[in-house]
Amino acid sequence: MFLELICFLCGAGLAIGGSIGFWPIINWWDFYRPIVLYIAGWIGGILVIFLIELFAGLFVNQKKPYDHVSKWARFWFMSGVRFITNHAHIWVDYRGVNKIPTHEKFLLVCNHRSKFDNFVITQKYGKLDIAFIMKKENGKIPVAKQLMPGMCYISVDRDDKLQSLEAFKRAAWLIENNVSSVGVFPEGTRQETDQLGEFHEGVFNIAIHTKAPIVVTAIKNTYKVHKRWPWLPTKVRYDVIAVIPYEEYQDMPAKALSERIRNMMQEHINRM
Repeated sequence: MFLELICFLCGAGLAIGGSIGFWPIINWWDFYRPIVLYIAGWIGGILVIFLIELFAGLFVNQKKPYDHVSKWARFWFMSGVRFITNHAHIWVDYRGVNKIPTHEKFLLVCNHRSKFDNFVITQKYGKLDIAFIMKKENGKIPVAKQLMPGMCYISVDRDDKLQSLEAFKRAAWLIENNVSSVGVFPEGTRQETDQLGEFHEGVFNIAIHTKAPIVVTAIKNTYKVHKRWPWLPTKVRYDVIAVIPYEEYQDMPAKALSERIRNMMQEHINRM
């Protein structure tokens, strides 16, 4: 709501100021003028928000990994996520969210359909602190790339196995030290259909090593957002399928655990 207020004030200020000053309402048919000014002010407000978020990112250390989630980075990152999801007209039906552990850190896995997947999840669970493992290309997104280090997000170069191993070690460290839960899309890339891609089984070693519960989730319809925006809203569904405690998978190797969770997720998606 904070960023929306900025847009509203910019729009209202320009509409009122312009109507009184440089573009006054003289005749009844000039009613469109404050409307045009309000829209122009609102767009200007988006530019102001971009600059504010950019400025906020300057106070996040880009060189040293954080040993905690920065409250400053979280506030501005979450504000940006809510602003984007609201203006992308995403309506989310969250189901089973009461299953999410609140007293311990966990590994969250989800299928991957759109760049909006992360936003939908973060918008709901941001206060629980979930650091996502992301491909290195996402680390180039303006503004977000400055705030992500403070959120303990982890960049992975999928072509560099040694760097990927270090990233998984970092993820395990976050959970073991109660810094943050970790979120991952085990397919590694977005899929064009509801048929799941092959899982990268290595990510499940994070849970095996830390003995953390695994939160299995599924998301549907986020791929439609960019097709329907800006004229139509998109109803997205996000389900928490199950929470698997360590005791249920402690004797399973990563490959078997990956196959079990993939099958569980695919069956649920087929029913969604």
